[in-house]
Formats: sequence, C-alpha cells, structure tokens
Amino acid sequence: MEQKGFFSRMKQNYFTFSGRLNRKPFLFRSIAATVIPVLLAIALFFVFAGGFRTNMEYQHKDLMWLHVLLHSLLIILAMVSGFSLGVRRCHDLDKGGWWLLLGMVPYINVAWGLYLICKRGTVGKNSYGEDPIRDDFDKIEDIQDQLRQRQENSGT
Repeated sequence: MEQKGFFSRMKQNYFTFSGRLNRKPFLFRSIAATVIPVLLAIALFFVFAGGFRTNMEYQHKDLMWLHVLLHSLLIILAMVSGFSLGVRRCHDLDKGGWWLLLGMVPYINVAWGLYLICKRGTVGKNSYGEDPIRDDFDKIEDIQDQLRQRQENSGT
C-alpha cells in the first residue's frame, strides 16, 4: 500500500473536483472544512488584533496587511474546499456540479443541503465514477485479483 503525504491527502480529500463522495465523508469533511477555518480565523484575530479588549485598539497596525492577506487566503481555501466537497457529492448523486447553485437560492438552499446530506448516492458505477461504497464481496474479489496478479508477476 502506498503511503501518501499530508498535502497529497489534503488535496485528494478537500481540493479535488473529480470523483464521488458519499454521505458520511461529505458530512464530516464539511464540518472540518467549516470548523478549522473558523478556529484559524479566531487565532489570527487574537494574534494580530490582540483579541477582545475594551479599548478596541488594533495591536499591530503595521502588520494589518499580513492579517488581511492571511485571512483572505484562509477564506479562499475554505471556499474552494467547500465547493470541491459539494461537487463530488453532486457527482455521487449523478448530478453535475452546477447543481450547487441551488445553494444560492434562499429557502431552497436548506432543502438542498438536507438532500445532499441525507440522499443515498447512485448505487454502482455512474457517469462520474465507481461507487465509493462497495460491498464487502467486491472488496474481497479485488483483494483476490491483486493477490493473483502478484503471484503471476513474481512467478515470471
């Protein structure tokens, strides 16, 4: 089994727009993609602005540009990862990523979000790839095929 580094796993989990993503990873990765940037934004606020104080004076005025830059990069990364997760979830439902635009329509966005979280994806292969949830029998067959291939390769 090939070990992947931290950044390649992050890219595969949060910044890839191809493939499919089932309900459970979508939900947990969406929570992580929301909570982690919020915590980092709070940490940036406390580092650069000095936190919540009564006089509300910006602590490091000369570094305000760095705070704005880091905060902007954080927002961009959070948005891209959110779009990536949403597009792959739409792919699991055999819909194009453009369906995410429903999230911009008031009231419909709530129903659409619940649909993305609750609806089972397409069973089996669809136009966007293999089913991310496969039966154990399929996994056993894959392992048997890999073992046969290794035996054939080592024998030649």
